[in-house]
Amino acid sequence: MPTPPNSRRQLCAICGAAAATTDDHVPPKNLFPKPRPNDLITVPACLRCNNVGSKHDEEFRVFVSIQLGMESDTTTKLWKNGALRSIHHNNRLRNHLINNSWEVDVKTPAGISLGTRRAVAVPMRSHNAVCDRIARGLYFHHYTEILGSRVSCRVAPLESIPSEMAPILGQMSFNSIARGAFCYRYGRAAESPLDSIWLLLFYEKYPVLVETRLRSRSKPQKSGI
Repeated sequence: MPTPPNSRRQLCAICGAAAATTDDHVPPKNLFPKPRPNDLITVPACLRCNNVGSKHDEEFRVFVSIQLGMESDTTTKLWKNGALRSIHHNNRLRNHLINNSWEVDVKTPAGISLGTRRAVAVPMRSHNAVCDRIARGLYFHHYTEILGSRVSCRVAPLESIPSEMAPILGQMSFNSIARGAFCYRYGRAAESPLDSIWLLLFYEKYPVLVETRLRSRSKPQKSGI
């Protein structure tokens, strides 16, 4: 969506280098089937970040949709009306899925077999680029500050939320959009505000941990939330 010509000129919330001429959704709006919720978050972005991001968004949607399955009306729409179309029209993505998937046994915590399912390797370049962009955009949304090139992001997909993280998560701020389809907790270090932690949760099933840190630091500071 173009930024109105009479709006205040500002820098892109993602790269912090170019002028913002568009708005970018964080997380990407293609993760939410139509009709889309009216509480999606947007941040000012340059045309390059928006265009490059759109290419990664397509692959990320396919991967997340595979993780979610079709256990609800919403995730079924996400697969049939979004991810499946991407697979049909994107030859490179389709070849990745064919060449990087395998059968795995699925069992309950008690060890009862539930049969097999198809597992797919994470397209890490697109996956990490999208989560990096989400964290940068949310940081700007909540703290009105651009991280830019002075900060790096470390992205870590999680199979589940570790129990040892519970005490930390309880101290972090919480936000939810799209009727709970996307939830996140966040916090930043009191003594070094550019060091922050973002726990992103897609459809209550797929968690991703993102840490932002100053490039001059080897380790993030402890959260002072």
